[in-house]
Amino acid sequence: MTGLINLMEETVLSKIDELWKNTEYCKCEQCKLDVATYALNRLPAQYVQSMKGKVLYRFESNSIQRDIEVTVAVSKGIEIVGNSPHKNANPNSNNVNSSAAG
Repeated sequence: MTGLINLMEETVLSKIDELWKNTEYCKCEQCKLDVATYALNRLPAQYVQSMKGKVLYRFESNSIQRDIEVTVAVSKGIEIVGNSPHKNANPNSNNVNSSAAG
């Protein structure tokens, strides 16, 4: 299938960027993906296939309840991953703790 987009992914990644910058946790790509995976597995998918669907989702995603749900899932993910970074990392991968860099 082509043309399907899970807009919850965009919402979660945006929320991670918003909340994560205020922490001292590792900010490498692997940790970001771990946080996103944690949050997305706890939130409903929001698939669209058209620009109209994307616009409607953006309108609906501004609801306070939706924002709270995403914020809670992302915050918990940041806490869990931040307290145990690289837990699921491949031992042969080259993960670098980038929190010192920014």
